Amino acid sequence: MTENEKHDESMDEPTEVSTESTGAEDPAGHEAESENLDDDLFLSPDGDDDEVIVVGDEDSDAGDEDSDADDDEDEAAAAHDALKVELEAARTRLGEVSEERDELKNKLMRSVADLENYRRRADREKDDLRKYGIDKVVSDLIPAVDNLERALQHAEGKEDPSSIVDGVTMVYKQIVNALAKYGVQGFVSKGEHFDPQRHEAIQQVESTEFDTGTIVEEYQKGYFLHDRLLRPALVAVAKRIDAPQTESSSDEGQAEASSEPDGDSDEGAAAQD
Repeated sequence: MTENEKHDESMDEPTEVSTESTGAEDPAGHEAESENLDDDLFLSPDGDDDEVIVVGDEDSDAGDEDSDADDDEDEAAAAHDALKVELEAARTRLGEVSEERDELKNKLMRSVADLENYRRRADREKDDLRKYGIDKVVSDLIPAVDNLERALQHAEGKEDPSSIVDGVTMVYKQIVNALAKYGVQGFVSKGEHFDPQRHEAIQQVESTEFDTGTIVEEYQKGYFLHDRLLRPALVAVAKRIDAPQTESSSDEGQAEASSEPDGDSDEGAAAQD
């Protein structure tokens, strides 16, 4: 029990004061006793140095350790919260990227489907164009066929062929005009120089009249569709040769040869004179 506790107990205990002794005791002793009581009430720090208990050093060290542990826990909690926030942000970003990926995937699948549909539609349109693309040409040629049939019916039983020629000529012009409406134009090759881009030679004819490469005969007419060759012309090409020498021409040549020395001699004699 410390002195403070003893003092407290002494303060708590009632002091028994005898009324009888109060008046009988010595006043000097009473003063000494009161001084002792004052000494008990007021402790001198000098006298109690050895008995002073230092309180709080170990507790402060433990408190420091506890505070350090608390700080570590706070830092760990803060780091945990930061990681949790980053994880949540990463999950959010992952969700956004996944949605973007799904959207791009859907777009790619739609594009592939559209491309496949376009390819099928293009093939179908190409087939339709190949089958029905000449409908206008046929519509323009059918009247020519009708006129040709009428010409043939009109020519039956008639002896004059001029009407047939006139009718066929009319049909020919009608067909040519119908083809010209669609850019089909024929070209004449006879008399022209052979061009492998437009002509196809099926025969070569020796000739003393035409130069080599000149087209002397056209067996089939060529046609252009706009600026593209639709069909080459079948032609015969000339090959120039020298004219064969006849007997009369050889005699004339010999006569000219024999007459030349006489002339030279005359000219020499005149020069001497």
